[in-house]
Amino acid sequence: MDGSMFVILSGTLSFGVPLAVAVRELLVLRPGRGEGDRDPLPEITPPPPAPSAAGPTRPLPACLIPTLPPRVAVPRTTRQLEPV
Repeated sequence: MDGSMFVILSGTLSFGVPLAVAVRELLVLRPGRGEGDRDPLPEITPPPPAPSAAGPTRPLPACLIPTLPPRVAVPRTTRQLEPV
């Protein structure tokens, strides 16, 4: 195989095949119906809460609630300029 054939085949694989796939996908897409081509969305109602067999929910135990460490106040220091 000479160099020019290699360049032609390599270019076909690099650009031709992806371009052909992209054109095919564009042709397969359904054409639009014009200005409001989207169907209106149905009204969505939230589902009712699932009935709980255990009754009302219980609070988490204290060992499962994360606690933050106490905040330590950082003393503010004022900056003093040194004489030159």
